[in-house]
Amino acid sequence: MKDYPVIRLTILFIIGIFSAKLFQISLIAAALIVILVILLLLLRRRFNHFPIYSLTISFLTGIIILSIGNLIAKENEIIINPEISRIDKVKNTIVIGKIDNIDLIRNNELLFYISADSIYSEEFFIRDDVKILCKVKIDNESLFTLYDELKPGQTVKLNGYYYKGREKRNPGEFDYDAYLKSKNILGIVLINDINSVSIINISASAFGNAIHQVRKSIDNQIKKYNSPETAALLRGLLLADRGDIKYQTKNQFINTGVVHVLSVSGLHVGYIVLIFLFLFGRMNFIVRSVLTIVGLLFYMLLTGIPPSVFRATVMSIVFILAFLSNRSTNIFNSISIAALFILVINPNELYNPGFQLSFAAVLAIAIILPYLNQFIDGWNIQNKFIKYILTFLGVSISAQIGTLPFTLLYFNKFSVVGIFANLLVVPAIGVIIAAAIATLLFAIFVPFAAFYLGQATSLISELTLDIIKYSGDLSYSYISVTNYSLLDLIIFYVLLTVFLIYIVQFETVRSKLILFILVTASMFTFSAIDNSELLPKGYLSVLMIDVGQGDSFLIKFPNGQTALIDAGNTTITFDNGERVIIPLLNYLGIKKIDYGIVTHIDSDHYGGFVSLILDDKIKEILKPEIDTSISKDVRFEEFVRNKNIPIKYFRQEKNIIGDAVLYWLNNDEIKNVTGESTNNQSGIFKLVYGKNSFLFTGDIEKTAERFYSETYKNFLDSDVLKVGHHGSKTSTSENFLKYISPNISLISAGFKNKFGHPVPEIMERLLYSGSSVLRTDLQKAILLRSDGEHINLINW
Repeated sequence: MKDYPVIRLTILFIIGIFSAKLFQISLIAAALIVILVILLLLLRRRFNHFPIYSLTISFLTGIIILSIGNLIAKENEIIINPEISRIDKVKNTIVIGKIDNIDLIRNNELLFYISADSIYSEEFFIRDDVKILCKVKIDNESLFTLYDELKPGQTVKLNGYYYKGREKRNPGEFDYDAYLKSKNILGIVLINDINSVSIINISASAFGNAIHQVRKSIDNQIKKYNSPETAALLRGLLLADRGDIKYQTKNQFINTGVVHVLSVSGLHVGYIVLIFLFLFGRMNFIVRSVLTIVGLLFYMLLTGIPPSVFRATVMSIVFILAFLSNRSTNIFNSISIAALFILVINPNELYNPGFQLSFAAVLAIAIILPYLNQFIDGWNIQNKFIKYILTFLGVSISAQIGTLPFTLLYFNKFSVVGIFANLLVVPAIGVIIAAAIATLLFAIFVPFAAFYLGQATSLISELTLDIIKYSGDLSYSYISVTNYSLLDLIIFYVLLTVFLIYIVQFETVRSKLILFILVTASMFTFSAIDNSELLPKGYLSVLMIDVGQGDSFLIKFPNGQTALIDAGNTTITFDNGERVIIPLLNYLGIKKIDYGIVTHIDSDHYGGFVSLILDDKIKEILKPEIDTSISKDVRFEEFVRNKNIPIKYFRQEKNIIGDAVLYWLNNDEIKNVTGESTNNQSGIFKLVYGKNSFLFTGDIEKTAERFYSETYKNFLDSDVLKVGHHGSKTSTSENFLKYISPNISLISAGFKNKFGHPVPEIMERLLYSGSSVLRTDLQKAILLRSDGEHINLINW
């Protein structure tokens, strides 16, 4: 470690940051240790001959560095105002504050961030320094007008709908609220009227606005010379703004194992360095180096200083300064300097997935690549092109090995095609970046040449995206990995270290192969220690998915088969099928749903199925008989049949699925009794496993309830009731409830929904009947598990 002094410093500082989660070191105690070290150094001549002296100095110095990390972490700890943390959704909220920065404009949306000094409504008043994310969704003309008027540093007054970011409401779901809070953003204000934005003080930040205007100018040039899809990609690659890249495209990048190229990092910074060196090539070496450093710093500011760019910039500057001073440098010290700089500025970056992935990748390349290069050199390959390809493959493999644990921890996916996809995509991205930068330069001096170069960039970009989309949509493109924990991550890195230490001590291929097999087997064995399946075989699991104001239930039968009852709503801004249910299925390792049950054709029940069907997640659809008078029913069936998915209509029958039994209670006479109401045509069925039973009622109303009560009477008796129509007063009549007599009642409703579901009248009726009530609006997703004897509520 003598050759890596900054590494020791950085490790101790990181330990100090971690320690802040457990305890706080007193500033007085840290100061006393510093004074003690100074005294010992002053008395060096007297005590230097004692062996323990140097050890004591080193130990106390380490404690000082650790204490500094602890104190800085505590100083930067995000403290949430308890008053605002209690606020969830409030209309007509007034926010007054200063604009920190403005994102590049998106399709029909503008995002900017403000430091608010006051936020209030009829329900509350808070005067505090609060960071707020502002979303403006208005017509395009008004949006661009506002985009031109707003500048960083201006003081604004906003009137909008305040709400928190979406929390983790289902197993494996991304916690957007926690993500925002990690950025010290405590809430979101949605604005739907340009008149709700008032500029109180037009004075802007000269520096912040200059950077913003340059970003806008570059963005305009990117859009001018490239196709829309390429422009969205280039904004991400050059300006670190991925807002216009489609959600589905991002998922395809993840599935293909190339999502790292969307983060502006060393690859992009490397091209910037080459461009500056080329532009300043005829100048004095010192001047060229200084101008390159200035250019790198400007580019870093231009991208918003993400950790990956900061790390790459610092490393580049360290290397340039080393050349200037004729001193050699070391990649590990350079990485450590970059990490230390970032963490001193903001210790919370240590918990940022971007920071972790970025440093894991570059450390892995620095550590693992020399092993792979030594292995490649042993083949004595003479062809330079083949050797280049193998070296590049080695870089890709090294980075993927290093980031694999974090990828599994955050994305729950292992890309099968990742190594090969990277071999094609990474060079292509490099060409795209170079061509895009050249286009921007040509646009200044030779606009007509920029047009043709932009067309060529778009062609290469779209071919690359086609490769990613094709690879990402393959059924075998990735493997879902569930239950991957922090313990698994630690085990991986410990065993990887053991492997790298001992691999050089074995000479024969056979012995190295045996070591590899032993280490790999150990990884799988030790990683299984804390595994626990959320929906285990041999049990009946019923998961009430939180899809907001809608219905969706995932059932896993004891034999492993699955059913999805409804799939929530789909709107212009949010698709429950794409954003909630597909990620949930991936997290649970469910490749395909055996039975897709559409209780009735209302958008808050069937809407999410469209994305599920497009993603090939559904084997069979069960639904009410088609009503040709309802156009959406006709369109939905045409869509399903075009995807070659069989459709089966509800009938009064019994289905045995393993040890569980489904009793379909729908009767052809129901139409004669209730008319054409889609709610009353809902599929209603009883699920029985052993001594336990569940009754699912869709959105049936009192008329249908009366019919089913008279038809089935005591057969309706069930342990668990899915309350009809989200707890509306139109359902759950007293007589119907009397026949069911549930111990548990499940209500799926949106948090603070505009309908007031569940209504107080129904809540009182359920509680009076002796049933406990579980609700998605208050308790998020609900998981019940039955062994045939008892039903347990599982904490996921």
